[in-house]
Amino acid sequence: MSVVVVACCRLSGEAEPSCLFPDGDRGLLVRALAAVGLGAVAVSWDDPGFDWVSPAGVLVSSTWDSVDRPEEYVRWARRVSATTTLVNPAEVIEWNLDKTYLRDLAGVGLRVLPTEWVPPGGSWSGNADGDVVVKPSVSAGGRDTAWYSQGQSALVEAHVARLVGLGHTVMVQPYVVSVDDPGEIDLIYIDGRFSHAVRKKPLLERDVGVLARPWERMGWLGLAEPAAAERSLGDDTAAVLAARFGDLVYGRVDIVALAGGEPTLLEVELIDPNLSLSDFPEAASRLAAAVVERLPGH
Repeated sequence: MSVVVVACCRLSGEAEPSCLFPDGDRGLLVRALAAVGLGAVAVSWDDPGFDWVSPAGVLVSSTWDSVDRPEEYVRWARRVSATTTLVNPAEVIEWNLDKTYLRDLAGVGLRVLPTEWVPPGGSWSGNADGDVVVKPSVSAGGRDTAWYSQGQSALVEAHVARLVGLGHTVMVQPYVVSVDDPGEIDLIYIDGRFSHAVRKKPLLERDVGVLARPWERMGWLGLAEPAAAERSLGDDTAAVLAARFGDLVYGRVDIVALAGGEPTLLEVELIDPNLSLSDFPEAASRLAAAVVERLPGH
C-alpha cells in the first residue's frame, strides 16, 4: 500500500516530534486518504528521524511553525520534492511563504488590500487615514501582528522599526472594519475548483500590541455563502494561480469587504491553511482524490 505523509508541526518548539499541534483537518484527511487506498501517517515536518524518501507523497496540512524558520522550511520542501510528490509543490510553497506574493497578484489586476511595504532597514511613511495593521511579510497565525488606532503613530513606528531591524519586510495596511462584522470570508478551493466558504472570527485587539500565541485564538464561524462579487474575486484568483502553477490540490482565498462593499484580497493561503473540513466533510474526499491523481502510477 502506498503511504502518504500528512505533514504537521510540533506542539511547541520544545516538544518531541511525536507531539503534534492539534489540527482539525488531520483526522478527516487521514480517513479520506485511507478510503482511496492510501496509508496515511501524520509526521512533524522537522522530525529528524523520519525517512522522507519513503512515502509516495507528502501532503502539507499544518506545518504552521514554518514562518518561524522559513529558510529551513524551504530547504525541507525542496529536499522532499526531489524524492517524492509534495502537495502543494515546492515552487508554490516558496512563492506563498512570503506575502510579497500579493504584489504579483495586484500586478495582474486582482484587487488586493492597499499595502505600504517597508523593506528591511526602511521606515514607515507615517501616511494613514485611519487605523492600521502592522505585520511582517513572513508571518502566519497573527505572529508579530498588531492593530493600532489612528492616533498611535509612535507605536506604529516602533513596531515597524523593530521588525525591519530584524530583517523583515513589513506590511502596513488599513484596518478593515468588515473584519469585525460580518467578518472575513475564506473561500476554499480543491483541485482548482470552488468547494465551500467559511466566515472567520476577528482576532486582533485594538492598541494592545502583539498578542501572545495569537494563533491559539483563531476561530471560524461556520459555513458561509459568498456574495456574487466575492465568488467572482475568488474564482479570478484561482484562475490566476492555475495559469501560473496549474490546478492546485488545495488553496484558500481570504477576502474582506472595503468600506464601499467592494471585496478585496487579504491573503491567498496555498501552504497549510485551515480548510474547515469538519464543516464540509465531502471536501476531504475530493482532496484525497486530487492527491491520488498526482501520485506516480495512479
